[in-house]
Amino acid sequence: MTVADLDLAYSAEEIRAFVEDAVAREGTRRQPRFYAVTGSHVYGFDSPGSDIDVRGVHLVPAEEYAYLRTPAEEVTVNMDGTTAGFEQYADVDLRSYELRKFGSLLAKANYNVVELVFEAPTVMNGIPLEMDALQELVRDHLPMNVPHAYLGMAKSNYYKHLDPEKAQGYDPAPKTFLYVYRGLLGAQYVLHEEDVAADVRELAAAVDGGDPALVDDLITHKREVDESSVPDALEQRVREAILQQFNAIDPLPEPDKSGYREAIDDWMRKVRN
Repeated sequence: MTVADLDLAYSAEEIRAFVEDAVAREGTRRQPRFYAVTGSHVYGFDSPGSDIDVRGVHLVPAEEYAYLRTPAEEVTVNMDGTTAGFEQYADVDLRSYELRKFGSLLAKANYNVVELVFEAPTVMNGIPLEMDALQELVRDHLPMNVPHAYLGMAKSNYYKHLDPEKAQGYDPAPKTFLYVYRGLLGAQYVLHEEDVAADVRELAAAVDGGDPALVDDLITHKREVDESSVPDALEQRVREAILQQFNAIDPLPEPDKSGYREAIDDWMRKVRN
């Protein structure tokens, strides 16, 4: 998938200009290196009003870590309301990790960062060889604890937003059900395929017992029906599907990260150089 395949209000060139302005600001020594569109556009259930989530990596000179005041771990724009000076891009959310922070998230096998490496349509890539090498590196070590992270995300969203016993935060919206279902499917996919897929439709079609028709109905309801909940019949179907997938997940194996942290360190050294 490329940015051209997405129905965005901005071109890749416009998003690159936004990133350059936000990250490589005058007075900083930050160098934008790799950025891609993530979030609901990659998950396959974006709506016309969905924000555009852009995530990526920048560098600062390594010697800046020698001082007491070390570089900020990340740069964010429009994450909590519109950032002053970026009103033109109010519906674009940017999170840019400094390479050291990005590497630490990779070392934890954070599924958001792993999806960024594997699945997200690229808008800027100044390190193509390094990113290709990173894909191979991560794939060689999968599944690690990525299934655990997907399962944890699904359970957290369920108990926060889909447990009827919790009045505070209860939000049985199509988007919430899709997030939980995608997490459960993603856990099984990476466990059995030793690969990563972000699109919920692809996951539902690939994982045993997945229900693509249910996913289509939830996405249609999210996009076309202006309601904060789903009809009773659809809610029953999706709750049954969530329970089915939860029960289908075997006890997850202990994560094996032998040599992984060292490989990430080696990759980071090449990017810095």
